Amino acid sequence: MRRIAALVLAGFIGTSALVVPAGGVVATVRNLAVGATATASDSLTKFEPGKAIDGNSSTYWAASNGAKPKWLRVDLGRARQLTSVEQNFKDVDTHSFLIEGSVDGAGWTALLDRRSGARGQVFTQPVAGTYRYVRLTITGSAAGYWAGSAEFVINGYDDEPRNLARGVSATSSSLGPGYEPFKAVDGDPASYWGAETSSMPQWLMLDLGNDIAVSRIEQSFVDNDHWKFRIEGSRDKSSWQTLMDKDETGRVFGQDVSGTYRYIKLTVLSSGAGHWACSQELKVFGSGEPVTTKWWESRSGVMRYYPIWQNLRLDTITAQLDTLKARGFRAIELSPVNDGDRDLWAGLPVMNLYTIDPEIGTMQDFEELIAAAHARDLKVTIFTNPGYASINSPYFQKAQDDFRNGVQSLERSWFDIRKQPGEYPELWHYSARAQGYYWGTWDAKAPSFNYSSQTWLDEARKVLRFWMDKGVDGIALDAPNVYHTTTVAKNNYAITDVLRNYDAFMNGEGVRAPEFIYDWHYNSLQDYDITQWAVPPGQGSSAILSAIDSGDPSGLENTLKNYRDLMVNAGGITQTAPNWGRTNYPVDRRLLEIAMLTSMGTLFYLHNDYYTILPDEQEIPNLPAAQRATLDKLMRAQNASPALAPLGLRVRIPTNDDHKFYAYKRLNKSGTAKALVLLNFQGTPQTVSVDLTGTGIAVPQTPTDLVESQSGPPITGTTYQVQLPAYGFKVLSVQ
Repeated sequence: MRRIAALVLAGFIGTSALVVPAGGVVATVRNLAVGATATASDSLTKFEPGKAIDGNSSTYWAASNGAKPKWLRVDLGRARQLTSVEQNFKDVDTHSFLIEGSVDGAGWTALLDRRSGARGQVFTQPVAGTYRYVRLTITGSAAGYWAGSAEFVINGYDDEPRNLARGVSATSSSLGPGYEPFKAVDGDPASYWGAETSSMPQWLMLDLGNDIAVSRIEQSFVDNDHWKFRIEGSRDKSSWQTLMDKDETGRVFGQDVSGTYRYIKLTVLSSGAGHWACSQELKVFGSGEPVTTKWWESRSGVMRYYPIWQNLRLDTITAQLDTLKARGFRAIELSPVNDGDRDLWAGLPVMNLYTIDPEIGTMQDFEELIAAAHARDLKVTIFTNPGYASINSPYFQKAQDDFRNGVQSLERSWFDIRKQPGEYPELWHYSARAQGYYWGTWDAKAPSFNYSSQTWLDEARKVLRFWMDKGVDGIALDAPNVYHTTTVAKNNYAITDVLRNYDAFMNGEGVRAPEFIYDWHYNSLQDYDITQWAVPPGQGSSAILSAIDSGDPSGLENTLKNYRDLMVNAGGITQTAPNWGRTNYPVDRRLLEIAMLTSMGTLFYLHNDYYTILPDEQEIPNLPAAQRATLDKLMRAQNASPALAPLGLRVRIPTNDDHKFYAYKRLNKSGTAKALVLLNFQGTPQTVSVDLTGTGIAVPQTPTDLVESQSGPPITGTTYQVQLPAYGFKVLSVQ
């Protein structure tokens, strides 16, 4: 396997402080590399040099091969007075490297020289001097890891106003393919948000995540023109205050403002030359800490319900929300809620695209459930299906009749019905009612919608907007890669570009490759390398359970690097459930599996105590009370520290025997929170020892046991020993 060396953020990354540098001018110390320009000797696809300076601990630059030396160079744009440099590797190892600074890119001064080799993962060096360019050259790795950097930090004085809008959540009234709303806040002048059509008005809205004291707004259009637009601010997205109201010629507009706002909204009203609504960059200056992490990146614990299959009413779920939150859940998924065929796949085959299944409640019940969840800071997603209908749906009934009678209708255009079957005859099913053949990817009882039909593509867009406008926080879709005749372009037009207007969670169930993140635009994929379920009575596969059964977890790190880390570097997260295919699995081993899933960095979810769609049995209710309590403790622990969020870095820390134990450090996206996880894969009590040298974990300290909500074993030196029971674990918050 390709072993990649990269760097990890230290705990203070992302913080800033007012200081007085030489000369007495008050400035702010911050990481000047964020927003700068990075180049490298070479890089793997999707592991570009910019990933080392993006302020995201979980993404990294990686060289394209294992040869050395390799270099990474950062251009700060102008000479800046520096205070420190920091190199963060992906792996603990004995690394050899050199960090240098230059004013002109020609003459270089050594700032941190470790070419003789040093063990660790985080390397920090105070510096003094003024430099425009900072270069990292990696010359060696004792373990043979490839050169790379998770975060190359260059701290220095900054006296420029800070654009607080960069990287925050952005939504829009519409978007043109490739011109998504987040491109108005990505800091790249070559990218921009653009509306889907020339019609106006069109709007772009930023959510800063927190109330921000705003002092200035700047809006840049792509073209110089006579623009009529307004910019408003709000704290509640209900009451708006006009901050800028323009009807004049130009391209870049700015205005000093005052007030405290969370939401900033640009509404483009007209363009003199007929240019479409757009924003090259919408900047917000002021004081405060905006939120740049999406909810699915920063919280975990999703309870999936199957309300149609379980005959579970929506108001019953609403009544469970307080209990769910107390147990540690932070989101629910309804799979599905629209009227569906309950005799097949838990109701996924569509009966009606726009109504709630009448046996589980009404649309008012659904809206009240969303409102009640949001009042408790719980997110709501739905698992839905614009891929196929029920053979009994009114849509398909009419399509068959219209095909038989030669009538062109909307419903007929939604399905692929022909006189004779086409390619792959096993997927064409004869209909006596239609007197023709129809395509059904999964089953004759589930005729597929036709993604070669523009009318269906437009209807799919309408369906997704309908449910998103109800207030849901995201949508998971059943195997969108095999929707009939779909392509990347069709998927983006009909599905993901619509959801990107809402900056929503998007899970493509059943798909695996990273291109479903960076080409198809989903932002969450299930980690089938860790857990692959099977239809009962099959067991599927689980890398974690296999490691538990063999007592050897040494391969798990590479499993996570090869999939979970790859998906994160592509721009998404992974979503993972326990492997319930192993029915009646020993409870102590099951809890070890869940301890890893809730701490390794994934969106962890349970199926309302069920295995998966149409399960054979419930397992969780059969757990003894003490083990059931431990499960709830693990659910609460995953949200007790930001370090255990789905997004963020995981760094394996070598133990006294990596063939028996697995230990790792976790960081949140910004690198401001740390956790230490120790897992015992043995069926007997064990002493697990780790060497904390160069890991960025402070010595001495008393960590917090996140599972037991009490002080953990004190860390008194770089060698840390913990006693763990059989299949035991410790999840510790550390400094």
